[in-house]
Amino acid sequence: MPAIQTTYNAQHARWVEGMVLDMEPSVVVSRECEDAEGIGFGKVAVQGTGDHQVVDSEATVKFVGIAVLDATKPNGKYEQYDTGAFMKKGVIVVQASVAVAVGDPVYYVPATGVLTNVSTSNTLIAGAQWDTSTAGAGLAALRLG
Repeated sequence: MPAIQTTYNAQHARWVEGMVLDMEPSVVVSRECEDAEGIGFGKVAVQGTGDHQVVDSEATVKFVGIAVLDATKPNGKYEQYDTGAFMKKGVIVVQASVAVAVGDPVYYVPATGVLTNVSTSNTLIAGAQWDTSTAGAGLAALRLG
């Protein structure tokens, strides 16, 4: 039988997108992914066409949550028709697109779902704030609720 893995990292990444950061109380809901392209872990999900469906970020659609990492999904996302986990309250790791500071409000770009602290032409995630700082684009903790 051939070797499946021949190299190993000496140290794993500290954080990965969609990772639930700690064990404090959180609210995570299950929703069906409607989009053909799926929804990546740590990405914005908004209301889909059905009551319990979600799609990736779109303008003028109600925010549902952030996609929670599922290590059993090999492609790094929830595929179309998957039932996914989406955090509505708690602390989750996401990709900040710019430098952010603790306590900054959280916005997303409606067309792309990119997370930022810049309000111009972006959608505020009510009750959300950055829980860690970054010097530029990078992984950061986002506190929902």
